[in-house]
Amino acid sequence: MKSRLLKKFAKSQKYQILSEIKRSQGLSVSELCERINLSYMGVKQHCVSLEKDGYLDTWRRPKGMGRPEKAYRLTNQAQEFFPTEYTNLTLEILESIRQVYGEAAPEKILYQIYQNLIQSVASRITGVTLEEKARSLAAYRESEGYMSEFYHHPDNGQYYIIEYNSPVLALADRYKIVPQMEEQLFEQALGVKVLRQTERVSGLYKCVFTLQP
Repeated sequence: MKSRLLKKFAKSQKYQILSEIKRSQGLSVSELCERINLSYMGVKQHCVSLEKDGYLDTWRRPKGMGRPEKAYRLTNQAQEFFPTEYTNLTLEILESIRQVYGEAAPEKILYQIYQNLIQSVASRITGVTLEEKARSLAAYRESEGYMSEFYHHPDNGQYYIIEYNSPVLALADRYKIVPQMEEQLFEQALGVKVLRQTERVSGLYKCVFTLQP
């Protein structure tokens, strides 16, 4: 039942708003109007409704000139609308494994899972140049629910892959090996050194992978 409701919601204007905010560090009503085909009042009404339901909160964002601007950002509650691979059951299973087989057992299992995943992902990456490979990896991660995009800095020529969702976030919060293996996955797929950095504010998540040839 919940799955059907989420699929229906995913086609709605409210989900469009949540999705656009998810791919940012917070947006004003005016900025949302520029991104989706909806009037200012329409966006405003949806934002007020989403805030009332607990999916958005607001803060005053400083501007270069003039008064601070009101912007919306996601709350942690809004995460239920975005892909996640690991549930509380997964965490409970790993905790039970720890209790039975010792402290190191869960991370050993996760290590093996990621070794298999690294091989699988590497076989899917296409392209010859680093940019081609990075675009291919970003497209694959996007299809897996990471809200991933490739970015080429126009000034310094640096390549980045930026992600705004993590289906493995709960797992990464519990087990330090997960962020380490995510970084290794990128390095193996692209053949370069990768620096992984995350930012989290309220319910917003941003993970930047800096590619270092």
